[in-house]
Amino acid sequence: MIDCHLHLQDPRLADSVAEIMGAVRALGIGRLVVNGTHPGDWDAVAALAAEHAEVIPSFGLHPWRVGGEPEGWLADLEARLVQHPGGGIGEIGLDRWIRGSDFGRQREVFAAQLDLAKRLGRPVSIHCLRAWGSLIEALDAAGLERSPLLHSYGGPMEMVGDFAARGAFFSISGYFFQPGKERKLAAFDAVPRDRFLIESDAPDMALPPEMLRHALADGNLNHPGNLMAVYEAVAARYGLGFEALVKRTRRNFAAWYGGRAGQHPESSR
Repeated sequence: MIDCHLHLQDPRLADSVAEIMGAVRALGIGRLVVNGTHPGDWDAVAALAAEHAEVIPSFGLHPWRVGGEPEGWLADLEARLVQHPGGGIGEIGLDRWIRGSDFGRQREVFAAQLDLAKRLGRPVSIHCLRAWGSLIEALDAAGLERSPLLHSYGGPMEMVGDFAARGAFFSISGYFFQPGKERKLAAFDAVPRDRFLIESDAPDMALPPEMLRHALADGNLNHPGNLMAVYEAVAARYGLGFEALVKRTRRNFAAWYGGRAGQHPESSR
């Protein structure tokens, strides 16, 4: 299995990383794309990638962090990516849900990171809330050569085709199986099967209690090992065998990330 988007570097998980990685290996989760959200956590992402062969690092400035970025952050981001030739850019994006945020500045920061992704040929993991039209405009302006991932896609079903036409992949998390999220979940019915990926988004995006397979000391946090429950729920929803879904998502991940799914993109190890 592949977890295409999570935040293992989150300080709330710091005391649980050893246990988490043991569970991940026991379950057969072979790849975890760990996404940074601001310059202050990029060192932690890099350290996890150095220590754990399963971790693929991704570095980015999240829209919630725009406005507090230090001077020189973009040059720092480029330097990190040069140091990690198999690393991605993320989590980045646009968000109109945040009160008081400077959306114009968000767009500038997002465009700068998309430009970096194009220049360096890196995959991107995108966050978007209530800004879907602006996201299409930004993607069209960027002219990315690599397909973007819309992580935990929460947009309208009617726009799936628009993003798919631009090469996008879409990832689903267990949160969409929560009561009241039926319309969000239904949007994935329109996602082409060759553009479908699965994520935990741990330690956030909690699953319904009946789906939980693993727990952390803080019961409000999502354990990455719950990824298996998301695979099971997706397989059941779409009438797929579990192994067939695993194979499909491995192929899709290889197509998104640009490397063979059986080989760690960060190196040949």
